[in-house]
Parts: sequence; structure tokens; C-alpha cells
Amino acid sequence: MDANGPVVLGGNEYDSSEVFKVYAPHDYDANFTEWLADHKTIVRLRVAEELARNGCQPRFNRLAERQRSQQILPFVGAGLSRPSGFVMWRQFIEEVAQIDPALLLTVQQRMDAGDYEGAAQCICDAQNENRLAEQIENYFDRQFFEVRGPVKLLPLLFSLGCVTTNFDAVLEKSYEEHGLEFVTSYAGQQVLEAPRNSANTQHALFKLHGHANSANGRILTAREYDHAYGNDRALPGMIAYLAANRSFLFLGSSLSVDRTIRALQQIKANAPLNFSRHYAFLQDPGEGYREARAAELEQAEIYPIWYPVDDHDVDHDRWIEDYLVALEGGPL
Repeated sequence: MDANGPVVLGGNEYDSSEVFKVYAPHDYDANFTEWLADHKTIVRLRVAEELARNGCQPRFNRLAERQRSQQILPFVGAGLSRPSGFVMWRQFIEEVAQIDPALLLTVQQRMDAGDYEGAAQCICDAQNENRLAEQIENYFDRQFFEVRGPVKLLPLLFSLGCVTTNFDAVLEKSYEEHGLEFVTSYAGQQVLEAPRNSANTQHALFKLHGHANSANGRILTAREYDHAYGNDRALPGMIAYLAANRSFLFLGSSLSVDRTIRALQQIKANAPLNFSRHYAFLQDPGEGYREARAAELEQAEIYPIWYPVDDHDVDHDRWIEDYLVALEGGPL
């Protein structure tokens, strides 16, 4: 409806849908309900075709069954905050480091190797912890923003908590807008002290890196990781209890080999017959790379559900949104 152009009233322009909603609310509700049902049908058909093409439909259906049983815990990365106006980690680190060309080159090399915590540590060492904390607040402690993109669908699907590596408040705001505020939130080192039953019985938010407006308990740099997880068992233990009797669904994450992935690899290695299978909506790397990427993820017991994209962010967002819409409708 809005594609037909704005409506001019009293010299001001308004979206066609907003005018319809205000002046004919009952007709609007009926039309919207009909459009939504048609849209879901079209999306499920499009997703079914793609999953049949890439061989992931049985895996998607297994995920849908577990989601209906509330056995899926979304694990949200920075990609789901990008449509709401927040930068990705790489862009943040590069912009903070750009004042020093030598530092910028160093952190780029670290990130190219997948060592984002090492890159953050380099910035901390060069500019001090207080300046890094101030920049984190500048970039991620925004309160006035509009929630956009696939993250808006999470409250419709998952009502027993979320895990995120993000500092921003996009998840909190998305759930609040649906009247499903988190019962409690554990941030940074607090996650290590969360009650064991909170991962399965409470609608809790687990912010693994902490809050943007507090460096207290934050876990971002290599030194902070080492301080929080002083031994090789602490992080795998925490990840294991978060996923106890449930599976992660990774959303908005590239799943580079970071500490979380290594923790999942260790969990599988230590208990090869007693582990949870996890899932991820990921960009299809192409026929020549698909098998190697799947094998790499399988070491952490993560099974990808591929989606195709060109080189445009909107393609990522559209396919993740389509997959979530299809997931809400159950197995295909």
C-alpha cells in the first residue's frame, strides 16, 4: 500500500497505510489480517523451495519441531542489531583504531585471523581501558532508536530467554514492545553466577559481554576473558548449562572460531554421546566451500541452514526474516 506513494492531507504527507489505519480502522484490521495470512503462505513457499534446493529442509523441520516444544534458545549476534542502526564489531574496532594507522593495521590483522578479543585488547593497551569503555558507550548505549529487521520476530517465537554477545539494548526493546519484558538479565561475569535453573525456566537475557554503559564485569578484551574464565573449564561449563536440554539457534553471527565456538568444541569432545545439537541461519558459502564450512561447524555440533544472498545487507535480513516467519508456522 505504501508503495503507491504518500497521501497528502493539509499539505503534509502521510503513508497510505497510516491514513487507512486512522480513518478506517476496522477495514484496515481486516485487510491487514488477510495480507498477513497471504504473506506467510508466500514466504513459506519461498523458504520451502530454497531449503529443497540446498538440502536443508529436514534439518529446518527438526528445528521447527524443537522450537514448538520451546527447546530452542536464540543466540543473537551483531547482525541482528545492524538494521536498527548499530555497527558491526569489525566496523566499531576499525573506527576506534583509525586515529593510529599502525594500530589500525594491527587490529585488522587480528580480526582477519578471527581474534576479535585480541584486537580489542590491542586498542585497550594503546588507548587505555577508560577510553575504550567511553567508545563502547558512544556506539552501543543508545536509547533512542527504532527496532528494525528480523529481531522484531524473536518475541513471537522465543519466550524463554535469549543469549547475546551484543552490548546494545535492541533485544530488550524488541521484547518490551511486545509486552514480554525479560524477567531478569545477567551481564558479563554475572552470567557465571546465574542460577542453574534460570537457563531453562525463566525468561532471562544472558548478555555474555556485558552492558554498554558499564565496564564492571565486562568481558570483551583478551585480558577480561582470561580474568573471567580463569581455567579451561569455566566457559564450556557456562555454555553447557545455558544449552542444557535445549539447542542454540545462532542468528546474526558469522560464527568465526572464537571462544564460544571453541567451548562448544570442547563440550562435544568431553561428552561425545551427551550433547545438544545446535543450529544456525548462515549465508551459503557456495558449492566449493559448503562441505568444508559444514565440517568446521560440526566440530562444535552446529548445523547450518543455508540461505542465498548477493553482496547486499538487505538480502541477509530478508532471508533471516523469511526463515523466522516460516519457523513460526511449524515444519514445512
